[in-house]
Amino acid sequence: MDREVLQRVLIEAVFVVLAGFSMGTLVAVASFADYGLLLSLDVGGTIIFVALAAGIAIGLRLRDAEPQYLVVAGFVGSSIAIVIVLISVYAPVFAGVVPGLEALGPSVSARAVIIFASLFLIPLHLVGCVAGYALADFLAPEGLRRGRNLERL
Repeated sequence: MDREVLQRVLIEAVFVVLAGFSMGTLVAVASFADYGLLLSLDVGGTIIFVALAAGIAIGLRLRDAEPQYLVVAGFVGSSIAIVIVLISVYAPVFAGVVPGLEALGPSVSARAVIIFASLFLIPLHLVGCVAGYALADFLAPEGLRRGRNLERL
């Protein structure tokens, strides 16, 4: 494998991982807005905005890649985000503070809703990736476009 190709693949992978971490962190922060002093985010709005924005950024970044790599990048980024949300929800159990989430009281159902809502990161992130990819193709100069030449039709 060529050194430049390997370097480009690694840089793109770093951007996908960073997108996953940013999505997961912001959704986790929004999920526990009752406990925050400085920042109060709406969970639904955060999931929609962050997933679409990160997807558009990845789609713009991967404009030269094949579409199947774009979908794989979308799944990897949103999977990282969901893992971060799961870790933040189960953090008291992992830390050994409580034996199970039942000990925390009625917030167990709220935590289940947070996990279920975080699953919406996958389709929203994929839509953002495709929208960013299409936007990159639309903004590209005429000679670099991947789509069909509409004037020939």
